[in-house]
Amino acid sequence: MIKINFKLFALILVIMAILVNVTYASTTNLVISNVDVKIASKTIRDIQSGATIPEVARPGNIVEFRVEVTNNYSVAQDIRINDITVKATIEGIDNGNDLEIESDRFDLRADTGRKTIFTFDVPLEVVEDTFSVVIDAEGQDDNRTFESDVARLRLEVVKYNHLLKIIKKTLTPNPVSCSRKNIQLSTTLLNIGNFNEDSVSIEISNSDLGIDIKDLAGDIRARPNEPESRFSKAYTLKIPDDTEPGNYPIVIKAIYDDDRKVTQDTAMLSVSDCPAPKVVSKTGTTGTKEEGNVVVIAPKTGEGAQAQLPPETTSSQESFLSSNVFVASIVIAEAVAVIVGIILIVNLFRKAA
Repeated sequence: MIKINFKLFALILVIMAILVNVTYASTTNLVISNVDVKIASKTIRDIQSGATIPEVARPGNIVEFRVEVTNNYSVAQDIRINDITVKATIEGIDNGNDLEIESDRFDLRADTGRKTIFTFDVPLEVVEDTFSVVIDAEGQDDNRTFESDVARLRLEVVKYNHLLKIIKKTLTPNPVSCSRKNIQLSTTLLNIGNFNEDSVSIEISNSDLGIDIKDLAGDIRARPNEPESRFSKAYTLKIPDDTEPGNYPIVIKAIYDDDRKVTQDTAMLSVSDCPAPKVVSKTGTTGTKEEGNVVVIAPKTGEGAQAQLPPETTSSQESFLSSNVFVASIVIAEAVAVIVGIILIVNLFRKAA
């Protein structure tokens, strides 16, 4: 007697039902109709699947894949392909990991195409090798038929024998104003060439700011994604207090390959005016110190308060005893006393006669 596994039987029925309703195209109507590749500033057009791209890429290059997919159904058939996605993958280029970009979903009417651009940055730390590029396109047509196509290319990455790159040049603080000491310039050098670099030296300079630093970075190895492939250091800068406001380029140089090669970059330092310090007057109000003079604003004390004087007017107050009015009053009083005395003497003489 044959035993029937009902769970397995049910699973088979489900799979058969799916196959009845969904067919897979043996000859796809969604095709990758064209691939152009741009590396740095050079464009290679209409590269066929299976080909090696006839232009090498270098560390740090931008690589663009311009992929066109087409709905090959005829206008008479009038079948749309829906929910199409296109994906481009460079396999193993990023320290053994893939770089992958996928497009948004879109639809294509019969006998129409669409171009999608995928932009990749070749890692600075990469091994010299040839990497597989896989471009996939897939969607589903109006008949619920899955449509797909694949293109495969090869991308060759070639490195220069001797090449250092300055990948960090950060100034802190920046801009600077009143405090012009302890400015930190953080730098990092990276070996992106094929050969080790021995006795690398560094020069940091700006004649206007009086900056002239020479240092020895030592050996920087050609080992991608390893600590010994880079050199990092922070340098302390001090600029003169009387430096005029403006932007000052600080030049960073790395000298290597037995002093035959130089890598150079610039960090821009912005110097701003230092605002004049505020001072507090004896009246408790705040003024601004300008060229040695202090502007003092007197507070009002009531309706009869003295009107505010211009900023450079000197205001003073004297007591009544030391004022000119008091002196004039004394003189007038003495004159009156003399006159009164003369009148009294004249009257006395008259009575005696």
